[in-house]
Amino acid sequence: MDADLAVRAVLKALVLPPAGSVWMVCVGLWAFRNGRRWGWLAIGAGLSTLLVLSMPIVADGLAMRAASALPYPDWDGRPQQAIVVLSGGIRVNANAASGADVRAVTLTRLAAGAALARRTGLPLLLSGGAVETGPPDAAVMASVLEHAFGLKAAFIEDRSRNTHENALESARILRGAGIDRVWLVSSDVHLPRAVAEFQRAGLSVQVVPAGGPIRLPQGVLAWLPQPWALEESHSVLYEWLGDLVMRLPSRY
Repeated sequence: MDADLAVRAVLKALVLPPAGSVWMVCVGLWAFRNGRRWGWLAIGAGLSTLLVLSMPIVADGLAMRAASALPYPDWDGRPQQAIVVLSGGIRVNANAASGADVRAVTLTRLAAGAALARRTGLPLLLSGGAVETGPPDAAVMASVLEHAFGLKAAFIEDRSRNTHENALESARILRGAGIDRVWLVSSDVHLPRAVAEFQRAGLSVQVVPAGGPIRLPQGVLAWLPQPWALEESHSVLYEWLGDLVMRLPSRY
C-alpha cells in the first residue's frame, strides 16, 4: 500500500465507527481526568453513537436514505453492451487455495452480475486492483466467478484502488473494445457515487443494485445492536464521506 492510500486508510479508521466512537470516548476520559467537565459529553457521544449505529433500524434507515440519492440514469433507448461488477473488497488472509477470497459484499455483487449475464448474454468486466499486498481484487473475483457461477469474465480491470479509478480504468478498457453503455453492478449504497464517477468517465450507465434493505425492520430485534448493522452504518458513512471527496475540484 502506497503512502497516499495508507494516509487515507488511517484517516478513515480515525473518523468512521467503530474507531471514531472509541476515540471520542478516549478524548472524553482524558478531558475528565484533567478536570474538564465536557469530558462527560465526549464519553456519552462516543458510546451513544456506537450503540445507535449498531441498531438494525438505524443502519437500514441510513442505507435506504443513501440509496435513495441515486438519480435514475438517462437512457437513450439503445441496449447496454456489457456488465461491470465493482469489487467490495477481498480477504487476503483466507483459507482458500489462492490464499485470498472475496468478501461477502463482493460475492453478493458477483451473484447479481452473474444472474444478469445469464439473462442477457452480455460480457462481464470485473473491476478492482490490489489495495493490500496480494492478488488484485478482480483476479480473485474472476476465480470465484468461474468456480462458483460457471462464467468467465471477458475483461479484467486490475489497476484501480478506489471508485474513481474503477471508473477511469474500466472506461479505458471498454472504450478500447468499442463499448460505452454498461450495466453497473454494486451495492445500493455505493451506486450513487459509482454512477456519478462512471458517467464522468464518459460511460452511459444503467444500475443493478446488489443487496440492501427495501424497508425498515420491525420488532424488538430491530432495536438490538448487531455487528452487521454497525458495518452497514460504517459503509453508509464512508459513502457520504466519499461523495464529499468526489465533489472536490481538479479530479479529472
